[in-house]
Amino acid sequence: MFPFQSFFPFKEGIQKWLQQSHAMEIEKYVQDSIAKSIPNSMQMYEHHAEILKKLFGNSEHTNSHTSDNSTVAPKLDVNIFESLDHIYLKMPIKDSSQLSQLKIFHTSNQAIIEGIPSPEDRHVIPLPSIVKKKGASTNYKDGILQIKIPKRIDFQYTEIDVPNID
Repeated sequence: MFPFQSFFPFKEGIQKWLQQSHAMEIEKYVQDSIAKSIPNSMQMYEHHAEILKKLFGNSEHTNSHTSDNSTVAPKLDVNIFESLDHIYLKMPIKDSSQLSQLKIFHTSNQAIIEGIPSPEDRHVIPLPSIVKKKGASTNYKDGILQIKIPKRIDFQYTEIDVPNID
């Protein structure tokens, strides 16, 4: 029945225990334990989700799971790609008059675009790498706004000591 020949150090005791154990009772106990723990986990998840909704209000993540009729700001269509030295953000803007109400900011790892498609909209776009504070430029041509931000190359290395284990 078992692949092992010797029950050392439990030669006689283990054989008696295996014969007396009831597999169905053990399986029932495990199933009951799992069934009791899963509803508690789901209730805790729902409780935490309610707390997060209260803390952060109606963000895009909570609106996608709720069924209320609140409006969500339209998603901005931005294509992001990077070259060796720059990060490029391209977005279609059909009406060039929208450029006057557009405001663009950036941090070292995010681009913030305000005023499009409506004046109160704000979009935060994570950048794929760290960028420089200065040197960003924009170009509008054929209904496409291109934002070009130079990458920051970080040469600051810090050595981490690895102790010898002997």
